[in-house]
Amino acid sequence: MDKFRDPIHGFIEVRDYEEEIINSLPFQRLRNIKQLAMTYLIYHGAEHTRFGHSLGVMHLVTIAFNSAIKNSEISFPEEKRLWYEQILRLIALTHDLGHAPFSHASESVFPDGIEHEDFTVAIITETEIADIILKIGQEFVEKYGEEYNITPQLICDIYMGKNPGANSEFTFLKSFMDSELDCDKMDYLLRDSYYCGVKYGTFDIERLVSSFTIYNKNNVPTLAITDGGVHAFEEFVLARYFMFIQVYFHRTRRFFDIMLGQALKEILPNGKYPTKVNEYIQWDDCKVLQLLKSNVEKSEPCKNIIHRIVYPRIDSTKVHPGEADKREFRRNAKELKESIGAEYFLEDTSAGKMPHKIPLRVEKDDEKAIVIYDKKNGKTTTISEQSEIIKSLSEKIDIFSLYCHPSKSEKAYKMIKKINEM
Repeated sequence: MDKFRDPIHGFIEVRDYEEEIINSLPFQRLRNIKQLAMTYLIYHGAEHTRFGHSLGVMHLVTIAFNSAIKNSEISFPEEKRLWYEQILRLIALTHDLGHAPFSHASESVFPDGIEHEDFTVAIITETEIADIILKIGQEFVEKYGEEYNITPQLICDIYMGKNPGANSEFTFLKSFMDSELDCDKMDYLLRDSYYCGVKYGTFDIERLVSSFTIYNKNNVPTLAITDGGVHAFEEFVLARYFMFIQVYFHRTRRFFDIMLGQALKEILPNGKYPTKVNEYIQWDDCKVLQLLKSNVEKSEPCKNIIHRIVYPRIDSTKVHPGEADKREFRRNAKELKESIGAEYFLEDTSAGKMPHKIPLRVEKDDEKAIVIYDKKNGKTTTISEQSEIIKSLSEKIDIFSLYCHPSKSEKAYKMIKKINEM
């Protein structure tokens, strides 16, 4: 057992075989994959990486899982609890292994039909990490029997939601890592907020996790919260909402993410990352940055990133625009391009995200429902029934932005001002 000192969670305990995974080449690569892509060009503290995030999620999922069991009337045999805990720790530790350099910002140059989750599966099942997971599985087999084996494929299948009918409890496990109540979101909100130097992403993590419980739905366990955790959950959803509109969709961050995608299409071999996993994991932020620097004289997107040349945002919609707002934006953009020249403008219409995916009208038997369970009186409701805040956050974040080359921005500002005053 070893410990990592983490700025968000304090000491994070790591088991021996988990440390082997951490010390492996595919995992060490995460030290050079920034969590927030180009955001460090806006919030200079945002230099944190997928490495620390992965450790943080493993730490949180362990606490959350055991809290849910402690607060529940459902009890698992001790060997099954330990098995499930280890499976969750491995999912959390490995869930981001397939991320590209600068994380989501460069996914536009993935090979056709491939997503970062596909690379994650390949790394878990085809590299040295597979051998370490098999050793962990063998330990469980020796202690508890063949039914408690852990394999790389099992880890991937549970996280990816494949064949959930094989064990309905696997769907319960997946909810700790992929739901509106998952530990992945909890860690990245706290971590991103801390490193960006903002307060938008903070929430009462201790209160929220301590409210985790299990609702037994038709003899199938479902992750739920106690009624005392409602306000902590609302705070969590609001934190995510504000981080999206203030940090993740920040106008300058969006600009540089687009620049990165354009630059990589110009400078990568065939304009794409390689398909083979052993070639793919050779790519990280350091390699991309070196490539960007070596192409500064030949590529404007490379030059814009390396020299931090930012196009001013000339026009934008509201955070939650209606169709009329979008039509007005398109009219303005068309007029500006026709007058000044389309080649001077960059349009971003893909900054879209739902504040949450919780159905507003839902039965508690729906697997997407966030169930609130009071074990004292047996009453169950859903967060959609109890929370006016959750109900109010039902409109999609959908920001349209128009950027103009600095050489023409003064003219564009004058023109858009004249349009808006008409």
